[in-house]
Amino acid sequence: MKNWKTCGTAAVFLGLLALGTGASLLWPQRRFSETENRYLTGRPELSLEGVMDGSYGETYEKYLGDQFPLRDGFVGIKTAAERFLGRQDVNGVYFGKDGYLMERFEREDIETEQLEENLDALAAFLLTEGERLGTDRVKAMLVPSAAWAMPEKLPLLAAPYDQQEVLRKLSARLGGAEVLVDAGTALRESGKDGLYYRTDHHWTVSGAYEGYRAWAEAMGIVPWERSAFSVETVSRDFVGTVQAKVNWKTEPDAMERWTPRDGTAYEVFYDGSEEKAAGGLYTESALESRDKYRFYLDGNHGLTKIRTVRGTGEMGSDSHSSPGAGGPPRRLCIIKDSYANSFAPFAANHYETTFLLDLRYFNGNISHFLEQEGITDLLVLYRIPGFAAEETLWKLPVAKQGGL
Repeated sequence: MKNWKTCGTAAVFLGLLALGTGASLLWPQRRFSETENRYLTGRPELSLEGVMDGSYGETYEKYLGDQFPLRDGFVGIKTAAERFLGRQDVNGVYFGKDGYLMERFEREDIETEQLEENLDALAAFLLTEGERLGTDRVKAMLVPSAAWAMPEKLPLLAAPYDQQEVLRKLSARLGGAEVLVDAGTALRESGKDGLYYRTDHHWTVSGAYEGYRAWAEAMGIVPWERSAFSVETVSRDFVGTVQAKVNWKTEPDAMERWTPRDGTAYEVFYDGSEEKAAGGLYTESALESRDKYRFYLDGNHGLTKIRTVRGTGEMGSDSHSSPGAGGPPRRLCIIKDSYANSFAPFAANHYETTFLLDLRYFNGNISHFLEQEGITDLLVLYRIPGFAAEETLWKLPVAKQGGL
């Protein structure tokens, strides 16, 4: 009976795939998937070189997967069939406990040639800047995905890749320089639930807070307690990109805004503009769109500037909460991916000015920027799987000679 079910499911999908492949030649191509929040692969141009080196076939396979007619519906049907057959993971997604959908990463997904290049680039940058600013002011925080940080939510017998191996590789390149912040261990040992969204790959604001505490302690900064913030739920219907990979109905996530109780406020500027963002740290209109995570710092910009306006309450007047209290103002620059969007508001409470650089969109001279803006403190913040695949870390400047 089990063999009959398996063969029957395979036969149905082979037929649907054949039909869909033919229809994709006539079906209008889509450039962007609102559901997955990413650009889709277009039909590749046929060339002899592409055929010979295999790139044409590889791209065409991605094109068929992305442009398959009624793709979202077929993804859901395929997921239902695989779940019926007892699969605990489908399309690179674990079906975890308590409704968690968690991305599955294997060693070959992370330990690539690109990762090695990125580790070399990051280590050289950290050593260079550590020599210039001091290692007490330069940190790197590579954050694991939910499957590593919340193993208690994994399905039985799941054995994902140990993402801490990336930190060990980076540490070996740093020669003892104490610039790494172990956010993964901090998240695991926090004892808190809800550190990651159930349907998305990002950490929640609560998860970002735990990362902030780990970073603050590494910097010698007194972190603000959770009680220093009022917490407001701004949405209860957030469905993220991990859910889109399987199109499996699950309970939507809630999104929160944490506001300092002491009245601290923020002025935010994007991409060099002198015009303040109307909503400050938050883009309210994003809550009415598919990409609700853009609520935090309006998504990804090449350059974001946060100017902190001190409150008058207990935390706002606490000199111990800021680095270098009593001396010249210190300025923080975070080189980042989207994980920093919900982290930065916490860090900004300790600086008059905080900058965020996203290398995917920032094409300026980084060394010139750091010097011109008088940056005194640096943090490199990425999610580990994203860091492993990132193709822009070559932009990080390094000294021709130097080291610690």
